[in-house]
Amino acid sequence: MLKHIPFKSLYTSENEWLKSRFHFSFAEYYNADNINYGSLRVMNDDLIKAKKGFGTHPHRDMEIITYVIKGELTHKDSMHNKETLRRGDIQYMSAGTGITHSEMNDGEEELHLLQTWILPQQKALTPQYGSKRFSLEERQNRWLHLVGPRGSNAHINIYQDASMYVSEIDDNQKLTFVLPNGHKLYIKLLEGSAYINGLLFESGDAAELKDQDLDVKAIKNTHILLVKIKKVN
Repeated sequence: MLKHIPFKSLYTSENEWLKSRFHFSFAEYYNADNINYGSLRVMNDDLIKAKKGFGTHPHRDMEIITYVIKGELTHKDSMHNKETLRRGDIQYMSAGTGITHSEMNDGEEELHLLQTWILPQQKALTPQYGSKRFSLEERQNRWLHLVGPRGSNAHINIYQDASMYVSEIDDNQKLTFVLPNGHKLYIKLLEGSAYINGLLFESGDAAELKDQDLDVKAIKNTHILLVKIKKVN
């Protein structure tokens, strides 16, 4: 079963420097029928203007993963980590018992990022931070395993049975993802257009997928991200 979620159907939150689309209930947006998708609790598609951003703020008991689509993100946290990430880079925080951080666009162009929150397997874990930079070739016409459960071969391990994959697919090329038993997918088309299991998807669209494999045929500039989580119902 595939449920197509058009980008225009997502809740939009906007101020003078930030435009966000919320895939699930977040901040002022509450929908009792759209709280989470299994352990996937938050997915926010954010556009942040130059020289603006999120000042220092706290988190706890959440696995927070940020993927940069365009521009640059400067992160600083209470564990003394500070770095700037760019297109295709990924950042991870296990907030655990508590952490504060800031997320700023110190660059000269608009920043486009996708931030995902995943519920951890347990509360009060020791906070940790990680990041990774990738070349285009590592995700071109193939699935790059960005994030996975502890002990997996993913580049970053988290405290949950969840994985994240990304690919940039050349025009008219096809890519398949075999969905293991007991899992389901949340699909986000970051950029471009594609046919996903035969349905037309445009930039920003999302989907829930259960009980079947994923087939992607790129149309133009296809940049796609998957979150694989345990199916509990």
